[in-house]
Amino acid sequence: MDEQQLLGHLRNAIAAGEIWPALQPQVDLQTRQITGFEVLARWSSPTLGSVSPMRFIPVAEQAGLLDGLILHLVRQACAQVRTWPGDFHLAFNLAPTQFLDLGIVDHVSAAAAASGFALQRLCIEITESSLFHSNSTAQRAIALFKQAGMRLALDDFGTGHSSLTRLQALPFDEIKIDASFVRGLETDPNSLKIVTAVLGLGQSLGVHVVAEGIENERQAAILARMGCELGQGYLWGAPQAAPQAQQVLARQGSFSRRDRPLDTSPFQRFHQLESLYQAAPVGLGFLDAQLRVVSANARIGEMLGLDVAQAMGRTADQLQGGRRHADFIALLRRVLQGEPLAPVEYRRRDAGTTSLIALQQVRSVSGQVLGVSVFAIDISERVAAERTLQDTIEHYRQVIALAPNVAWAAGPDGSIDYMGQTWEWSPMSTSAERHARWRERMDPADQLRVRAEWLAHLPSKQPFETVFGILWPDGTHKWVRSRARPQFDAQGEVTRWYGLITDITVEHELRQRVQALEAQLARSG
Repeated sequence: MDEQQLLGHLRNAIAAGEIWPALQPQVDLQTRQITGFEVLARWSSPTLGSVSPMRFIPVAEQAGLLDGLILHLVRQACAQVRTWPGDFHLAFNLAPTQFLDLGIVDHVSAAAAASGFALQRLCIEITESSLFHSNSTAQRAIALFKQAGMRLALDDFGTGHSSLTRLQALPFDEIKIDASFVRGLETDPNSLKIVTAVLGLGQSLGVHVVAEGIENERQAAILARMGCELGQGYLWGAPQAAPQAQQVLARQGSFSRRDRPLDTSPFQRFHQLESLYQAAPVGLGFLDAQLRVVSANARIGEMLGLDVAQAMGRTADQLQGGRRHADFIALLRRVLQGEPLAPVEYRRRDAGTTSLIALQQVRSVSGQVLGVSVFAIDISERVAAERTLQDTIEHYRQVIALAPNVAWAAGPDGSIDYMGQTWEWSPMSTSAERHARWRERMDPADQLRVRAEWLAHLPSKQPFETVFGILWPDGTHKWVRSRARPQFDAQGEVTRWYGLITDITVEHELRQRVQALEAQLARSG
């Protein structure tokens, strides 16, 4: 069928209402709720079947039928969705030639108003080719659409020839990333860079960015992580008739757009990271995939003994003192290859300092290895405190081993969970082992008695004291006194018992002698 024949069918189709609005969802990538629908023309002919818009739209434009076609779509679509819940928008594509007639603005406004659909919920999509020529009428039409309250979107951005000056000057609310770049996100590093740049541009200018052509969850996840707010594509449905679109809206809900998008642009992130690098009390750095120093703050230079200014751009093995950093460089290479490593301690013998360093492989959202991030914290004071503590513990152990007293502790139920060291048993033994040794050396009768006294005493919450005999490791029999005091919480309940065992052999023997002497005097008296 030639164009003339197709044109004849097209004239009849518009009059007969065979061309109908198909709605494709646009969603918020974080919530997956509907922010709007792009309205696209579809032709279902009783005689020709389904006719592609790639065929009939150019014919309509050449024949001057495009304005009537667009207005038909506006009237139908607005009437169909007028009662649907939410404040989603409808987006309509206008051809470049349609902006050469200022009357198009009033016609579109009237078509929407006739159905009771608010103009503020209309979005006019403009391709870059509409901006390529500096036509004053087209520029005026764009401004009039905005003045009427409608939103403006620059469609298929990145495929045309619009200048950044004109983009900044015109009142766009949205930039739409062309689907060809979205399709290459997972496989083409250049597509990823272009999408990143467009996102940064849109966010820096304070306009929303819509990614077209999203076909799978992986693409949606990548875009969301990059800070892209809005998406459109077959992942959420093909252009569809109003009943099916209404079902999607009911299932996913409507999302109200913010007046100004959240700024997660590279410009914003650069200054955030720069401020963080300079003010952070910890060492921060990043090396690229060739292990060249890309960024580093002064703190990490102090920790590793590096001149940060001289280190920039150099590879790790070119740094001053490369031999001294050989172990560290080896760790960097292992992490770059994907090996996960636990944080390591790095000691500068020349400065007597110690740093805890964590290394992390850095990948792009598409999985490309970008380099290694370095995080370092000065733990010199902690290491010194640990050494002091270890020395103190050793000193305490030696003193306890020589002292006549043995400390012990128990829980609220009386279960002994700590028994101090004594010089005759291995310092590496556990509290449970030491407690078992004490019980083994007690007389069996004393074991039962002391245990019964202890358990019967617990409810009193009063200090405890008992005396018992024990066989010392040297084979001698000794007498000891065990005392304990309770520790209470704010409610007066016992939280722990703390006790001390004291050798009272001399005191006990002296008391026995006094008692024997008193008994002897009583008998002789």
